[in-house]
Amino acid sequence: MLFLNVLSIFSARGIERPSTFLIKAGFSAHSAHYILHGKTRSIRLDHIESLCKLLICEPSDLFTWKPDQNENLPASQPITKLRKHETQQSIQNLITDMPFKQIKEIAAVIKEKKEEAITLKTKNEA
Repeated sequence: MLFLNVLSIFSARGIERPSTFLIKAGFSAHSAHYILHGKTRSIRLDHIESLCKLLICEPSDLFTWKPDQNENLPASQPITKLRKHETQQSIQNLITDMPFKQIKEIAAVIKEKKEEAITLKTKNEA
C-alpha cells in the first residue's frame, strides 16, 4: 500500500513544528493534520506540488510503499523503489557528537554540492 510519509523530510530539514510550518504555508489545519499523520486516503495534486516546493523534494520522496501481507512483487517492479528501509535523522542529530573538524569537512562538501547544483541549473536554463 502506498503511504504519504513526509515526517522524515521535515526531520531531515530540521523543521521542528511541521504542522505550524504547513499552516503558515497555506494548508488548512485539517489538511496539515492528515498529511502529517499519514491518515489521508487521497491527496490533491496541488498539495503534492506545494509540498515538493516547500520541502525541495520530488513527488516520489513524499511517498512510501509497503507491500500488503502476502504480497511479493519482484524487485524489477518500479513501485518497490518507494519502499523505505532506513529511518531519516536530522542533520543536527547526526552531528551532535562529532568533532568540529569533521563538521567543517561535511559543511564544505555540502557547500560544494550546492554550488554544483546551482551551476547545473544555470547551464540547463541557458
